[in-house]
Amino acid sequence: MEKNHRAINQARTLYYTFFAKIFSFAAHEEQYAELDALLNIFLENPLDETSHEAFEIIRKCLKEEGCGALKQEYDEVFVSPESSFVPLTASYYNEGRDDGEKRVQAAGFVLRSKFRKNKPVCNDSEDQVLFLFRFMSRLIQAGVEGDEESLTLSKEVFSEVINDFIDEFIDHLLKHESSFFYKNTAVVLNAFMEFERMYLGVSPSEKIASAERVSAVIQRDRKPLTQRVRRNLDEIVL
Repeated sequence: MEKNHRAINQARTLYYTFFAKIFSFAAHEEQYAELDALLNIFLENPLDETSHEAFEIIRKCLKEEGCGALKQEYDEVFVSPESSFVPLTASYYNEGRDDGEKRVQAAGFVLRSKFRKNKPVCNDSEDQVLFLFRFMSRLIQAGVEGDEESLTLSKEVFSEVINDFIDEFIDHLLKHESSFFYKNTAVVLNAFMEFERMYLGVSPSEKIASAERVSAVIQRDRKPLTQRVRRNLDEIVL
């Protein structure tokens, strides 16, 4: 692998690791320290001015409010029945339901790789955002270490699974009424996805009709405002 491609792939690994950590609802103080270390790296070499500003906001908020604020926002954006529904699986964006064709496709990529789900630890479906980011990080890192097959597979995962739904996912985060950490994360994610498409030579998805159909389903599935008991996320183990 050429030196410049190796450096780029090492940076890509860090970005996917960052997204995997910040989209994890099992955030803890150790993870906060890891996020802070990654933020320092990205701030020294931002993708663009907009993502640099978003990184500054994320770091400032984490420093002032701590990991608990990130946990609470995850709950409000992705869990709470009192706010807009943000699907987390590629299948939902593709078909309007979880456990669809995209999960089967993503599971096939996992089986083709040298990695396997640790089921006692990881309950995420193979097409879930968190799992996909972790999987991409592992594949690209393996490529950095000389495994060209893993690097080739990572491009397939991106072009055939992630690329199809990620723009809608970003749009939901940007528009969500309770999103702040994740709104700024979406800004960075958008810049990174643009870089990924350029680097990998992949065009944005053109599933306009599907997107409109799925958006209608998401609006239908939006939960009514109700009083609820807040979940203690410290009791959940990923």
